[in-house]
Amino acid sequence: MPATVVDAVKTPYPCPCNCHEVLTLDQRTAGIAALYRFDDAMRGWGQTVLWDLAASTLWRLQQQLADVKWVAVRDGACLHSRLLGFCVHELVHVMCGDPTLPNYGTPVGLPYGVPEHVPPSEEAAYLHRFNQNEARAWVGLAAVAYRLFEIEWPLLPARDVGTYGFAGGNALVEVPAGYRAVPHYDHHHHARRYYALAQKLEEEARGWFTPAKLDEIATKFEAAEAIGRASRPVTFPAPRENGATSPEEARPQRPVRVRFDA
Repeated sequence: MPATVVDAVKTPYPCPCNCHEVLTLDQRTAGIAALYRFDDAMRGWGQTVLWDLAASTLWRLQQQLADVKWVAVRDGACLHSRLLGFCVHELVHVMCGDPTLPNYGTPVGLPYGVPEHVPPSEEAAYLHRFNQNEARAWVGLAAVAYRLFEIEWPLLPARDVGTYGFAGGNALVEVPAGYRAVPHYDHHHHARRYYALAQKLEEEARGWFTPAKLDEIATKFEAAEAIGRASRPVTFPAPRENGATSPEEARPQRPVRVRFDA
């Protein structure tokens, strides 16, 4: 079976941001409580969160399988800043789609490809909605984390800019069967163009997080959380108990084990 949220919070590892030392015990406790609540809400929506240290690999498998309700969130050592950042990022994606569908209803071949039926002339327009949602998930970390969990310390995203598919360049990425790769600008080969487009998109996305929208997000989240909490598969230990665990006390990393026959 894949690792659970309990496994994750019991295994803090040393990380570059040194969040275990920088944050107080009260802050670490609040962060773990937020991870529990995230896990409950996703379960309430019918999603399975994978907490193993292999999010990028599991995401590629999800692309191939297409119809699985996986949410892979942990791809590094950092527990209190980056892992929680990943989870809040996913929550914004949930709110931009249908939380009960695989990948929240977003085609798994995005952002670097489109379904084969989409004409080349419509590629940019097709990708735009995905780009908008990605920008919201990118810039909304602080606002959503505070509204839902009263988290005030900085949360870390995957890298320094969102993952967007800007049609028009010449970069190509392999896409799943049934999709057509779209030549696009990427942040390696077309850095100036990519960052300019990303900045504009993210500036627009900040306006989406109005007080009314944040209240709506909280209402949906709390409803799913209540359902998920009632069906926890195991007893979650007190957040403070695990918040006090230091990286040196954690057991060795677990290998990824994913069953496909379940």
